[in-house]
Amino acid sequence: MAITLNATAGSASANSYCTVAEADTYHKENRYHSYDTWQEYSSDEKKRGLIWATRLLDERMIWSGLLVSSTQALRWPRAGVYDRDGNGFSSSVIPQFLKNAVSEFAYFLMASERLGDDDTAGFKELKVGTLEMVVDKLDRTPVIPESVMSMINYYGSKSKGLRRVLVRM
Repeated sequence: MAITLNATAGSASANSYCTVAEADTYHKENRYHSYDTWQEYSSDEKKRGLIWATRLLDERMIWSGLLVSSTQALRWPRAGVYDRDGNGFSSSVIPQFLKNAVSEFAYFLMASERLGDDDTAGFKELKVGTLEMVVDKLDRTPVIPESVMSMINYYGSKSKGLRRVLVRM
């Protein structure tokens, strides 16, 4: 069954922040070493990767600003968000930085298993007598790679739990 990707800003059925064509352009123009590999994936594989990357970003990030509508399926578009130069983003489009981040993240998700760390990864020490576990956070591969975080961290922060979402009507 073919995968349906909907990248329409503000849509109640949107499931991605960018289209396959936009991701293809991103990889061709910005990711010299990944472009050939990206082109080897089928259209459906690319759609799955883009949808997965979008979902993980929305689950793991607390975005700046406010939702534009209570009916939009995704956390963007947003109102009250500004770029580093103080320019506001239109509340009717998905910003280019987010399309780029989703394209980058989708490639990483498809190229390697980002969520399947070794069972002992992240532990510096394990002791049995009087059970002691020492965590080494640097030993775990983060779900969102640093290259993606550097694209989005100005516009939000990693989620550390539940937070009430404000809706602008």
